Amino acid sequence: MLRIAICCGEGFASGFLAKRMNKESAEEELDDDVSFVFIPFIQLYDRQDEVDIAMLMPHVETAAKDDPREYRIPLYVIPYKFAAETDPDVYYEDAEDILKLANGKGGLITFPDEPMHELVSRNVSHRSLAENQK
Repeated sequence: MLRIAICCGEGFASGFLAKRMNKESAEEELDDDVSFVFIPFIQLYDRQDEVDIAMLMPHVETAAKDDPREYRIPLYVIPYKFAAETDPDVYYEDAEDILKLANGKGGLITFPDEPMHELVSRNVSHRSLAENQK
């Protein structure tokens, strides 16, 4: 099972999103494949062994960039459009692909063609978008 942390500053937005993702994962019968947990960003470093990857709400990107500690897990900043209206399978596919890109390394990881999450307008997984553009 892939364990994804959803992180924001204090846990309000990430708690809401993680709860919705787990509910929808169960409805889509993905709950054996993926689980979502909310972890406030200020706790992530100490709790990173609880998850495989952390997906950060956009408003904590600066805190992640300014954090001098070396993370053992990949950190991915969720695009703005993506955060509110996306299904759990999209998070799941992007998490799988970010883990492959990270190749065992931790810290901030982006898709090579999406260096700035503010400019990302997709609401499908990066993988699906690439497949549809072929």
